[in-house]
Amino acid sequence: MQPRLDPNLVTITVVLATIIHLPALRCQDTQPYDTCGQSVKCGEIEFEYPFWGLGRPAYCGHPSFQLTCRSDVPLLVLESVTYRVLVDPDSSTNTITVARNDLWSTSCPQYLHNTSYDSTLFNGNNFGQEDVSLYYGCRNLTPGGIPAIANYRFDCDVNGTGRSDSYFFRTSYIVPEFENSLVRCNNSITVPVDRSRVNGLTSVTATESDLSSALRAGFKLQWMANDDECDQCVRSDGRCGSNSTSPELFACYCASGNFSLTCNNSNVNGEGKSFSDLVDLNILVGLLTCSSSI
Repeated sequence: MQPRLDPNLVTITVVLATIIHLPALRCQDTQPYDTCGQSVKCGEIEFEYPFWGLGRPAYCGHPSFQLTCRSDVPLLVLESVTYRVLVDPDSSTNTITVARNDLWSTSCPQYLHNTSYDSTLFNGNNFGQEDVSLYYGCRNLTPGGIPAIANYRFDCDVNGTGRSDSYFFRTSYIVPEFENSLVRCNNSITVPVDRSRVNGLTSVTATESDLSSALRAGFKLQWMANDDECDQCVRSDGRCGSNSTSPELFACYCASGNFSLTCNNSNVNGEGKSFSDLVDLNILVGLLTCSSSI
């Protein structure tokens, strides 16, 4: 009597044989997996998830992280304000260093915007930086008890309103009596600055050139774009992205197809997998479906 073959073993053998004879086999559904595994560059700066643009499809990133590239300078728009990305994003800490593009070459932008970003997507409070306040359209500003205020003055013509005195101050150093005088200024904005730079702006010898240097050095933001979901996806050998039809939803792109959370939907903690775990049912179905369409 001949031994009876295990049907599961037969299935696995057939699939493995298919893989061996069709090494270039790819389902159409695996295209996002291949595409989202490729980074993009603007100038010398390289980007992966959650960033997209520059030829990287929207489904490979988070909808709020679209990039453009201008003269090899990567630009990111947050809350209607355009920022320059200064160095490669640090994926180990999810941090990015940016600088205000409208304040890059002048302290007198055409339009005044506060430095703002969605606090559900970015955290900018834990990186040793402080706000600097810029006051525009100030006239007859003579606050009592504040010596050498002229050291923090610069001329500015904002949006054709005429040249007037403008001032920069370390925000935390603005005392109440000083603030009462600043109400004479037409507008003000705040910009985060690295603490190593902001210290120099409190010196009585600080100049507008020092202010420009501090602004161009930029500040750090930490992104929070489906971090937990993306971490699980990556640990299951997937690639992070967003749902192509509902961009607000996270998607995990896998070699075997697309899933809402993780590839294989198991073993995301990096624990050892058995042979049956490795030959996942989704992979088997995907491969058989591909082979039948060729």
